[in-house]
Amino acid sequence: MTAGPGRALRASVALLAGILLAGCAEAQGVDAARTGDTASATRSGAAVAAGDTGRAVPPAHASPSPSATRTRTRIVPAPAPTATTRSPTPAATHVKGPDLSRTPSPSPSPTASAKATAKAAAGLTAAVGRAVIRIGDWSSYVARGGQDAVDACRNAVQWTGPDIGREDGYKLRTVVIVGHDYCGGYDRFAQLPKGTRVTLTTTRGTYTYEVYADYVTPGRGVPAAGLYWGDLTLQSCVGPDTGFSYLVRL
Repeated sequence: MTAGPGRALRASVALLAGILLAGCAEAQGVDAARTGDTASATRSGAAVAAGDTGRAVPPAHASPSPSATRTRTRIVPAPAPTATTRSPTPAATHVKGPDLSRTPSPSPSPTASAKATAKAAAGLTAAVGRAVIRIGDWSSYVARGGQDAVDACRNAVQWTGPDIGREDGYKLRTVVIVGHDYCGGYDRFAQLPKGTRVTLTTTRGTYTYEVYADYVTPGRGVPAAGLYWGDLTLQSCVGPDTGFSYLVRL
């Protein structure tokens, strides 16, 4: 029996619908398979990256953790302050300096004093209240004192500052040693070349200093306000002016 036109049309529509449904189902199956493969691959890669220890692995776009960057940071210490950057304290700027403009006193003879110092240079020994300063092959005793001691020309004079070896240039606790330029070779205090080594020996030990700067101010007998620096300052006259050598303890 021959099928009618209506039945044939309905059969064609049903067949087409079945094909479309089958195609959709197949496409959905492929997408699902691809999604499953991607998830599986992600889990597999995470497991490998984590060493199969179960640790969480951050996604590729995540920022590094602080612990990851800490090992790459190198701490560089700040530079220590140098002698030329040390700031004076109010007390240090008002220290009265010696008057080195005075003429030689009649006794003792400056020339005789210088010769005696030179002869004894090799055998000077520190004692309580008396240190020894050495610059190259020259040396002299150092004792605390005031203007009278400076004018007497018997020793280099520690004019101010803490005990030798207890100075602190950062706080301008500076040992200041002075002498007339006509006494015992103390004129060399005025302008020692940079890098010159100076030693001070006391009963507690020997301390070594190095010249890092010098300064000459016009005139003799000038005020010393603001002119004492470093761990050790040496002062004397140079010609018509006053000179200073600045040293740091090594």
